[in-house]
Amino acid sequence: MNTTVLYSQAGIATQIVISVEEDYFIVDAGDGTLRDLLHEKIDLRKIKGIFLTHGHYDHIAGLYALLGYFRIIERKYPINIYFPKGCKEAQQIIFAFKESYNDFSFKIQTHEVKGGDEVKIEDLKVKIYQMRHYAAVGVNRILHSDLAVGYRFIYGGESVAISGDTGICSGLRNLVEGADLALIDSTLNKDEETDELLEKLHLSKEKAEEIGKLAKKYILIHRQCK
Repeated sequence: MNTTVLYSQAGIATQIVISVEEDYFIVDAGDGTLRDLLHEKIDLRKIKGIFLTHGHYDHIAGLYALLGYFRIIERKYPINIYFPKGCKEAQQIIFAFKESYNDFSFKIQTHEVKGGDEVKIEDLKVKIYQMRHYAAVGVNRILHSDLAVGYRFIYGGESVAISGDTGICSGLRNLVEGADLALIDSTLNKDEETDELLEKLHLSKEKAEEIGKLAKKYILIHRQCK
C-alpha cells in the first residue's frame, strides 16, 4: 500500500492517493485533482473509490471534474463515493452531475458514513473515525459545527490514517494511534493557537507533531501558504 499526497494547502486544495496493488483510492478531491492524477500518470479507470473527509470547498471542488472525465473516457465500472452522513455539499455535486447528463456509462454509488463504520473493499478495510471540525470565515471566525470524518486504510498488515481537517479530539487520537503512517492536519500557525481554535478548527504544527507521535510515522498536511 502506497500513499501519495498530490497536493495539500489549506484553503486551496487537498488530494491524496492510496494505491493497493493495481487499484487506486482518492482521499479528498480538491481543485486540481484531475490535473494532478493525470500528471502522475494514474489510470483513472482503476480508481475504485473516492473518500471525502468533509464538504469544504478545498476538499471537494475537484469532484465534479473527476466525474466529468469519467464520462469522457466512457468509464464502465462503478465509482464508489464515501462521505460523512448528511454532507450536503457532496450530495449536491453528485446530484448536479446526474441532472446535467443522462449519457454517462458508469454507475455512481454513494455511501454516507459516520464514526464507527467500517468499509470492506476486497482485501482492503477502511475504518471511519469521527473528527471535530467547524466552519470558519475571515481570520478564523468560527461559525458552526460541520460533519467531518477521518479514514484509516488497512491492507496486508499495514495501516494509513488520514485526518482530514480536525481539531483535537478523541476520534483523532484513536485514528492515529498505532498507525504505520498518519497524515495530519497542521493548519494553524503558532501565533494563531487558542484553545478554542485547536479544539474546533485545526491543529497547529506543534500539536500535529505531538499527535503524530502516536503513529510510527507521520506527515503534516493542510499547511498554510507562505
